[in-house]
Formats: sequence, structure tokens, C-alpha cells
Amino acid sequence: MSKTYLAKVLKQALNTFTSKNSEIFSTNFATLIALLDKVTTEHVDFPTQILDPKVWTLPDKAPVSCITIYEDSKISMGIFILKPNGKLPLHNHPDMHGLIKVLAGQVKIVSYSINTEKTKEIDLKSHQGSMDRLAMPPVSNKPGLVTAELVEITVANSNSPPCVLNPNFKNLHEIQSVNEPAAFLDILSPPYDCPEPGSETRTCSYYSKLCQVSPDVYRLQETISPSWYWTDSIPYTGPDLEAEVIF
Repeated sequence: MSKTYLAKVLKQALNTFTSKNSEIFSTNFATLIALLDKVTTEHVDFPTQILDPKVWTLPDKAPVSCITIYEDSKISMGIFILKPNGKLPLHNHPDMHGLIKVLAGQVKIVSYSINTEKTKEIDLKSHQGSMDRLAMPPVSNKPGLVTAELVEITVANSNSPPCVLNPNFKNLHEIQSVNEPAAFLDILSPPYDCPEPGSETRTCSYYSKLCQVSPDVYRLQETISPSWYWTDSIPYTGPDLEAEVIF
């Protein structure tokens, strides 16, 4: 039996993120992006009825629905569906790579980076006790406080190329559907809850924006998951990837 297209994408993701040859990572990653760019709702047997705005007015309906497609210790693949003007709150991806391909609707992605030249300069001034009226106490003195640079605001739909993040670029973001329900395929490596260096687990942290300290640079405070954000699950009904992909 020939492999489905989604199995081909998964196989490439596994090759990309499990290969011990770091010299070919960029080539593998570019191939993965090109394959992901062609994924459609048909490839994942997407339940299009969830795009009916009336569904999102039902009592107790979560603002975000999730479909888990595949997950192991190396990668996770799933689909997020957002209600009209729904949002994934600002969150991080510690030492992770991520790829997003919009399947339906439109999403606005606001992305931040940490440890950029701008943020390092701000933090250095803070440590030196700058008297600038916008300066705040050193980040290291306030647990959960980070300095982040706004690096990109993207509006993407199913015709847009995949959006990507890596451990050093666009590693914090928030995602909002534009006017109508929206869905996107999400690939992460390593997955959340997978151990990271120096820690027992890799957790998703949420942030609130405290203030702007210079053009495009903000102080963010780690916080709990917002009360308006929760998810429910929808069963995956697409191709049996574990049966198709030879590990």
C-alpha cells in the first residue's frame, strides 16, 4: 500500500529531528517545510463541520479544540481549531522547533524573540542601574520576567507558506483567528512534557505583557494560563500513520 501524503510529512519530520547528522539538518528542515506547505484538510480528514460558527456558540464549548495526530519523545503533530476571534495566549517553546500550516480560515501570529541584540542591550542597561524612566529592575531579580523583542506579525491562511520558529527565533507567540473559525496543523520538536536539559520536564509557560521598554521591546511576566483559555479534544480520523511509517 502506498503511503499517504501525511505519512510522508511525518516521516520527513522524524528524519529531520532524529538525525544525528547536524550538517544536513537545514536541508532536511527545508524539505519538511516544502512538504508541509502542500498539506490540506483532505490529507488529515479534517472535520469541516467544526468550522460552522454555530458550533462555537454551544453551551460549554471550549474556545479551542485539539486533534492529536501523532506524538512520541521526538515530535508531536496535531491540529488546533480556534473559535471566531479565538486566541492561543502568549506562550513559549523552550528549546523547541515549531512549524505551523494553516488549513482553514485565517490566523494572526504575533511572534517574539528573546536574547536578541536589542533585548541584551536593554537587560545590560537594567543591570547597570540605568536611571531611564522606562527602566525596570534587572530581569534576573524578578522570577518569570523576560525581555522580548516583537519580531513579526503575520496573517496567514491556507495559501500561505508554513510559519516556523526555532529555539532562538520567534520562540514566543500568540495566535488568533481572524473573524471566523480557523485551523492549523502544528509540528513541534521536542514535544512539551519531554525532558529538557537541566529540568525534569518541558512545560508550556504563559506570559502577560507588562510594558514596552523601547521600540518593539517588551517586558513579559510569566503567568498562569488565562481563565478564558481552555481546550477540548476531537478524535483523529485520518490515516493510521503508525501503520504507514516504518520507524
